[in-house]
Amino acid sequence: MGIGFALLPGLLGLITALGADSPEITSAITAMLGGDHEVGVGIVLGSNLFNLAALMGLSAIVAGHIAMQRNVLAFNAVVSLMETGLVALMILHVLSPITGMTALAVIFSVYVFAVSMPSDVVRRSPLPGQIRRRLAAFLEDVHTHHHKHQSSEKQEQPGWRSLIGIVLALALIVAGSMGTVHTAIAIGDAWNIPHELIGALLLAALTGFPNAYTSIRLALSDQGTTVVSETFNSNTINMVIGVGMPALIFGMVHKPVAVTEMWWLLGLTALVATVTWIGKGLTRSHGMLIVTLYLAFVAARVILS
Repeated sequence: MGIGFALLPGLLGLITALGADSPEITSAITAMLGGDHEVGVGIVLGSNLFNLAALMGLSAIVAGHIAMQRNVLAFNAVVSLMETGLVALMILHVLSPITGMTALAVIFSVYVFAVSMPSDVVRRSPLPGQIRRRLAAFLEDVHTHHHKHQSSEKQEQPGWRSLIGIVLALALIVAGSMGTVHTAIAIGDAWNIPHELIGALLLAALTGFPNAYTSIRLALSDQGTTVVSETFNSNTINMVIGVGMPALIFGMVHKPVAVTEMWWLLGLTALVATVTWIGKGLTRSHGMLIVTLYLAFVAARVILS
């Protein structure tokens, strides 16, 4: 639909990531509405860890190598780390929900504005020379690689059927996510499984499988930059909509387990970004390291529970 409505590829990629994140976000909000705040926060934090392991780590293992553009990695990784850091401060109660969400919204708005700008407009802007050139180069990389990904798939002209299809698909996703949360919590209660474990591991993985499948396909199609971009985009969106916004209504959970997950997520995000930057992509060995660290997180969470 992006072609029909003349959306820039970079912005369309962000909207696509938002749609792909709907299971995680819906599941998290459903849990919070049911009074299981630790499950909701656990879903988001666990999903972001799962995204790093599956979307990037597993994809690198399957594809053997993921090449990417450093401009895209740097911009997306920095935004993701900043948003994750702000949520960490909210969980630690250093920032109030209002202050934290305001900061999250400002950074995310700047990011959306940046990827919404054509590179030629940036080149004519009054920004300082080096900043202008770097931002323009980043936007060219983002729009070029998203355009390649879109061009490799069959495109259909948007119409009422497409719109109806999207609405129905989102309705099914929301209904399915709500049903999954209630079912998982009921099973957990029957088997005496801690709620926070259900959110951080079980529901986080279940809601992340569709993204993982798509990421592996992209990696096999030599769309490494798109894999990296969509991974960090998904994690950023999860933080803003899945944790920041609900915190304004439900408050912010502050439990040792959530704090542990948060530090693990910050560390793994920084490690993945650093390794990818140094290697200009991910090799199979890098992917095995990322997946191993995620499995270590899973083991630690089970032990802590």
